Amino acid sequence: MNLSIAFSSFLFVSINNNNALAFNPTTTRTRVGIRQGSSLDGTMKDGWIPPSAPVNSNESLKLTLEKSLEGSENFRKNLSLLGSTGSIGTQTLEIVDACPDNFVVDALSAGTNAKLMAEQILKYSPKVVSMSTPEAAQEVQELIKSLKNKPTVLYGEEGIVACSTVESTDTVVTGIVGAAGLK
Repeated sequence: MNLSIAFSSFLFVSINNNNALAFNPTTTRTRVGIRQGSSLDGTMKDGWIPPSAPVNSNESLKLTLEKSLEGSENFRKNLSLLGSTGSIGTQTLEIVDACPDNFVVDALSAGTNAKLMAEQILKYSPKVVSMSTPEAAQEVQELIKSLKNKPTVLYGEEGIVACSTVESTDTVVTGIVGAAGLK
């Protein structure tokens, strides 16, 4: 069982050894196919078999993911998500929502969207969160002050590194722009 994520014109998530999910954020269409090569464009070149089912609704996404996860009852990945409030981050969380038994969110990082980060904290209960500025981190702390089990709230480069290195994390998904995601 493996999970691999790559970014191109598609957000690509390999759910297991044979099935793959490719999400094109520019058209909001998701496709599932068999990955036999390295191409991310959904064509037959480089070993991709054409997608077996277009996914254009939450219901069909859930059904497609359920089918691709058949026989993987013990499949579980712990994720750290850098850039959780951006388009790649929110799309990744849609996959988590579609398969809540298969994914745990250990850490989230974001820019300055404290309100959306607070909503994500309530929904996913991460251990660590990071914002880009001290002001945004303070705003998150204010928004979650009534929570019983609060995550550690950090900011800046230190926060991104902390989110990336949570000990229980299996996979780090990076959806942040530029060199900040490479540290």
